[in-house]
This record gives sequence, C-alpha cells and structure tokens, in this order.
Amino acid sequence: MAIKLVLSSEQISEKVFKGVPRGYDPYEVDKYLDTIILDYEKVENNYLLAKEEMKTLEDKVKQLEKENKNLFIELEKLKKKYANIKPGDNVTDENIDLIKRINTLERFLWRNGFNPTTIK
Repeated sequence: MAIKLVLSSEQISEKVFKGVPRGYDPYEVDKYLDTIILDYEKVENNYLLAKEEMKTLEDKVKQLEKENKNLFIELEKLKKKYANIKPGDNVTDENIDLIKRINTLERFLWRNGFNPTTIK
C-alpha cells in the first residue's frame, strides 16, 4: 500500500510564512517545523525501507513459487516412475541404491561401446 504524502520534508523546510504584525513568533514556528521535518524524514525513510523490503520479499515469493512448481513437476514424474510399485514389493532404500548403481554401471558400459544385455 503506497503512502500518498502531500508534502515532502524539503517542502516543509523551505516553506516561508508571510509576516503579520500580530502573528506567531517566526523562530518558534521554525523550531516547531524543524521537529516536524525530523519526524517526517523518519516516516519517509521507513517507507522507503519497507518498500525495498517488500520488493525483496516479493522476489523471494516468486522464486519460492517457481521452486515449488519445479518440485511439484518432479514429484509427478516420480509418482509416474514408481506407480507400478506395490506396497508388498518390499522396496527398501538399499534396493533403490542398488538399482541406481546398476543403472550407472550400464550407462558406463553403453558409453564405452558395450551392450550390457549381451554380457554374461
């Protein structure tokens, strides 16, 4: 939500009041306006910091949404890959590690010109 400020701290600082014979003490008005300017500058700085932080957080949300989407796609691929595994198939981490190892060795053989299905 953007803050719509009517005056900036510079506008407050540069404001010159017309002199009137029965008005306020100009020194006292300037002193009071200086106090207002300090507060106003703090508000402006806080707004700018919040705006920067919001931009950073929005970028982080976009990055996490993209990462979440990629993980969801990967999950769907793995679900399809392991869809034929039944609960009674006794699949363990050790079995999966062995299958990965066999796959790695077969790829090595294919890259070196051997057909792993013909090796006895």
